[in-house]
Formats: sequence, structure tokens, C-alpha cells
Amino acid sequence: MLTRSRKHVPSVFVTALRSNGYVVVTANSVFGEGTDDRRLLEYCGEAGHVFVTHDKTDVGGAVGDSVDHAGIVIYTDPVFPRADPNGAVRSIERILEH
Repeated sequence: MLTRSRKHVPSVFVTALRSNGYVVVTANSVFGEGTDDRRLLEYCGEAGHVFVTHDKTDVGGAVGDSVDHAGIVIYTDPVFPRADPNGAVRSIERILEH
């Protein structure tokens, strides 16, 4: 999985994903600040990572539709992954099952 910065994906959620056996890479650790959405999705496609973000403008519209990627998870409740990180992991698992 590739996650956006802490601004978008809380570190407690990233920790919970890792604790549950998921390999999580942050966009900042691979690319630094300011990488464009197209490049992030291309990287996800090449590496087989699902892109996880809270900011639906990151990968919405033409960019998300025009790049071959491994999947995009956009969560809309900014509090949920911070307040219940294990519940958020279970949600991701249900998504990945389908």
C-alpha cells in the first residue's frame, strides 16, 4: 500500500496496517513532498500497491481513470482511521477481499 502524508493518512492508521502484516510505503518516503498524482498512481501500478488517501482530489477524475494502478481507497471520514485504526484496517481488509 502507498499512503499519502500524515496530513492525509494518520500515522496511527499506518502503524495499525503494518501491525496487521501490510507493507505500507508513504509517498513522502519514496518521492518527497509535492509529487504529482499521476506519478504516484503509476508507481502504485508498477509496484502493485493500493493507494490510500483521504483527499479525494488527489486521484479523482481523469488522473485516476487514465493511469493503470493497483487500486485506490479513499476514505471520507477523517476521524475514523485515527479514532479506530483497527476498525479502519478491517475496512481495508473487506475492500481487498472484493
